[in-house]
Amino acid sequence: MEGNGFTNFGWQGNPFTFNIMPELFVGYNKEVDNILHSVNMGTKFSLLLGPTGSGKTTMLMMLITKFHNFDNVIYIPKPPKESADWVTVFGKFTKPCFPKSIFSKGSSTNLYNLSETLNKKLNGDKCVLFVDEAHEASVVRLEWLRTITDQTNGLHIVLAGLPVFECMLKSKLETFLKRISTKVELSTLTKSETRELIKKRIESMGGDDIRPFTSDTIEYVYSKTGGFPREVIKLCSEIAHNASLRGISTIDMNFMKETEKPEERISLETIAELPERQRLVLEALADRGEMTPSQIVKKIDIEYKDKDNAVRSINNILRRLMKEGLVDRNKRGKTYKYKVSGKYQSLTVRA
Repeated sequence: MEGNGFTNFGWQGNPFTFNIMPELFVGYNKEVDNILHSVNMGTKFSLLLGPTGSGKTTMLMMLITKFHNFDNVIYIPKPPKESADWVTVFGKFTKPCFPKSIFSKGSSTNLYNLSETLNKKLNGDKCVLFVDEAHEASVVRLEWLRTITDQTNGLHIVLAGLPVFECMLKSKLETFLKRISTKVELSTLTKSETRELIKKRIESMGGDDIRPFTSDTIEYVYSKTGGFPREVIKLCSEIAHNASLRGISTIDMNFMKETEKPEERISLETIAELPERQRLVLEALADRGEMTPSQIVKKIDIEYKDKDNAVRSINNILRRLMKEGLVDRNKRGKTYKYKVSGKYQSLTVRA
């Protein structure tokens, strides 16, 4: 059904799926340039952080297309399960050619001579290894990766993982952390980038610009999702599916108002049933009005390992509260300030 369900929009299928499509990657131009610059400068490690659904894997796939010598680019979706598996990861460089392999049974590559083998094979060329889901790697496997990279000329590693990965490095692998020359973080798209994401997705399925969405609908999507990529795609898919079922050819605000779920009855239980940290953030906003994430960190009594970790955690909490309609966000200069949404304001004010 899905292949034919969007013909009234002129689409060949649903453009809003969670498939990894690097050619449709949008935003984060500065972050992309920073990593590419780091690799070209010959540094050893780059770190890409972001919550689930922020576009880390898509960005890695897009970065791979930037390198002309694909023979020296490796991507692994997860770190290896055993330290010795690093040899397998670099298998294209460690396997001897057929005639030589007949006579090389006693000289196979292992963890201890892997760097030596790589240096001979690369012979001054550059090799880039992209490691996804890096937060799943153990301390021992990361230590081996650091050692191999330190001893291999021209080897650059791009690690992508959840924000908790940096916390792990700080607490257990400070030596590794010091070797990271570039760190970028993915969070949310701007309003114009959100529009560009929707436009590219629609055009990939044969559509025209953002049609059948209107500019007001894009504003609606942005306000509901905060520009978080996965939420943008999810909401657009739901909207398009509902419109296709009803035979709607233009998805405007009139349609959005007709199909928007009715607001739930407001009650004190709404706040009382929230997780503790979400409730503390709401109470802080109710007391102080508009605040930045950094100001919220100073206000609430929650212990974090460091300020960076605290701000990232608060940003994730705020994103969830925005999704629930409990918090609104406004841009003030180069930063964002958050406040309790009007419909819940009276419930969150302390006596």
